[in-house]
Amino acid sequence: MARVKPNQEIKVLAYDIATSFDMDQLRRRASEWGNLRETEPVIIELAKNKYMVVFDYGSVVFFNTDSSEAQSLMERLKEFAQRANRQVYTDDFTLYVGGGPGVASSDQLTVSKFFLDAVKLVAIVLSRSVALSYYEDLIDRSLAKLEETVDTVAREGRFVGKRRSLIKQVGLANAIQHELAYNLALLDDPDVVWERGEEMQKLYQNLSVQFSIQRRAQIINRKLSIISNSTSFIIEQLQYRTANVLELAIIFLFIVDLIIFLIEISSR
Repeated sequence: MARVKPNQEIKVLAYDIATSFDMDQLRRRASEWGNLRETEPVIIELAKNKYMVVFDYGSVVFFNTDSSEAQSLMERLKEFAQRANRQVYTDDFTLYVGGGPGVASSDQLTVSKFFLDAVKLVAIVLSRSVALSYYEDLIDRSLAKLEETVDTVAREGRFVGKRRSLIKQVGLANAIQHELAYNLALLDDPDVVWERGEEMQKLYQNLSVQFSIQRRAQIINRKLSIISNSTSFIIEQLQYRTANVLELAIIFLFIVDLIIFLIEISSR
């Protein structure tokens, strides 16, 4: 790969646009965009030093591509998207080439040279960041609904609403935990970190810290626990109250039957 001139800026744009992509179909048709450089994630060289990196969990990262071209490419990617997001989550970054290796700040990174492993590593971190943004928004909206329920229970001492909505929240929390654990693998170090030596390890560590990947994932998991535990508790209380009502109903019917029986005996 041809090297970029020292101190050249490479704009990096990241988007989370779907729950997942049909990666097999995308690999088969990669030549429609350019040269397929890697298959996992799918890295397509659109032109010299211009890349599109697609991840199976619905994120895509562009290098040396302006926003209008990125939008056009994403329109074509929608064909491979499975359950597109209602809202697109974005992030951007600047990659500087020619400085000291692995020096990162909140919105830029300096590497000694522009090579495919650097593309892959930067894309992995940014794709995880925008994917986390999707889950953060989803969970915050779910927590807001749960807070309304908890406030009602605390204020009125009873639950106003449908039990089904609570069960949906528990299911949502479990589904997100499953995706974080098995699909995104947000806390796992990519193989390229250990395969390419100390420079890549330093680069990855700096990027992960700057984008707060582990801290954000931990916060998400704590919020998921709150949603799951709170909704489960409310459901248990509803079930307990329902059981009590049924017990009282049975006792009441028994007493009514007993009274009727006694009346019948006394009238004979």
